[in-house]
Amino acid sequence: MTTKVELVSIVIPTLNEAGNILEAVTTIQEGLNYPKEIIVVDGNSTDGTQEIVKKTNFCKLIIESRRGYGRALKTGMKNARGNVIIMVDGDGTYEVKHIGRMLDKMVQEDADMVLATRMYDPNKAMGFFNFVGNKIITFCFDFLYSQYLSDTQSGFRAISHEAIDNVKLVEGDMAFATEMLIKFTKKNYKIVEIKSTYKIRRYGKPKLQKFKSTIEIFTTMIKGLVNK
Repeated sequence: MTTKVELVSIVIPTLNEAGNILEAVTTIQEGLNYPKEIIVVDGNSTDGTQEIVKKTNFCKLIIESRRGYGRALKTGMKNARGNVIIMVDGDGTYEVKHIGRMLDKMVQEDADMVLATRMYDPNKAMGFFNFVGNKIITFCFDFLYSQYLSDTQSGFRAISHEAIDNVKLVEGDMAFATEMLIKFTKKNYKIVEIKSTYKIRRYGKPKLQKFKSTIEIFTTMIKGLVNK
C-alpha cells in the first residue's frame, strides 16, 4: 500500500520520438510538484531523440538495445529510486499533467496501482477500432479475473515500487501491461482508476502492432489462469 510519496520515478520508453519527447518531459519537470526523477529508456532511436533528452539536463537517459515495450519499462523500473513509479509513453498522447492527480489518488486510496483510464475521454481521440478493441480486452480481463476496471490497456500508471518488486514480470512487449495487472490481482494488490484524457499523436508513427499485440495479450491472460 502507498501512504506517502517520497520520490516519484517517471519511466518513459522511447523509440524515435524526437517530435514529442521534449514537450512531455518539460511538462512533467515544470508541472509536477512532487520530488521526482525522470528516466527515459530509449531503444536506439535514430531521429535525435537521445540528443534531445541529453540536452534537457534533468532527465536520466538509459539505452536499452533490446527492443520491446516491456523490456524498456523493466529496465527503467530497475533503475528507479522512487517509492512510486509512473509509467507513461513518450509519444505525447497521455495527459502527463494528470500525474499529480494519480499520486493524490494513490495516497488517498492507499492503493498499489492507479490506472489513468481513457474510456471517459469526451474527445474520443483513441479512435473507434482501438476503443472497441480495448473494450473487448478489458471486458475479458475483468470477467476472467473478477475485476471492475475500464481501461486495462492504459500505459499511464502509478505503481508502488515495493509491489512491483514483489511480482515476477517476464513479458517483453505490449503484453507486459496486462501481465502486470494479472500479477497484481493475484497478489490482491489494490488497483484504482482516475479519469484522464487522450490526445492524437502529433509527430511520428505509432509503434503498436495491433494483431500481434492482441494475440500476445490474450495468450498472457490464458497463461495467467493456468499458472497459479
